Amino acid sequence: MLEFSLLYPLNTLTRTAMRLDGMWKFQIDWDEKGDEEKWLDGIPGDETIPVPASFQDFYTDKRVREFTGDIWYESAVFIPSGMKGSDVFLRFGAATHRAWVYLNGEKVGEHEGGFLPFLVDITKASRYGEKNKLVVKVNNELTETNIPCGRTITLSDGRKMTKPYFDFYNYSGL
Repeated sequence: MLEFSLLYPLNTLTRTAMRLDGMWKFQIDWDEKGDEEKWLDGIPGDETIPVPASFQDFYTDKRVREFTGDIWYESAVFIPSGMKGSDVFLRFGAATHRAWVYLNGEKVGEHEGGFLPFLVDITKASRYGEKNKLVVKVNNELTETNIPCGRTITLSDGRKMTKPYFDFYNYSGL
């Protein structure tokens, strides 16, 4: 079934599509402590942001707009009990540039390649007939081997900064 799973999500006789667009919890990992503090189980704070979107488009603060590193998203996903016994996937339109996906605290997938759709099999990690906690960590650092390419430098104050090899903004997010 996986070979057909990147089909554009539409409802058919054999497929049920649910959109997860909307307001998601959002947290910038300023101090690179999200992994250590296990944000995969739920991110701190109560800030929200629309998904899909580039997070930088919603801020005027230069420090936020130029943030380089990990950003975290969280949403609740209700998975109907009628889906039990079926293959269940999450399809992301893109995550710029790397993503790690967790459902109910369990890592269910990862992806590298901004601007490309990807999917994650959540069949085994799902709790059917109830809400599930979906957490996605996105990293927007550039390297010379990813597309688009560039590099990430660390400034004297410890902040990271992207140095793109392209002539447009390093849009980032889900």
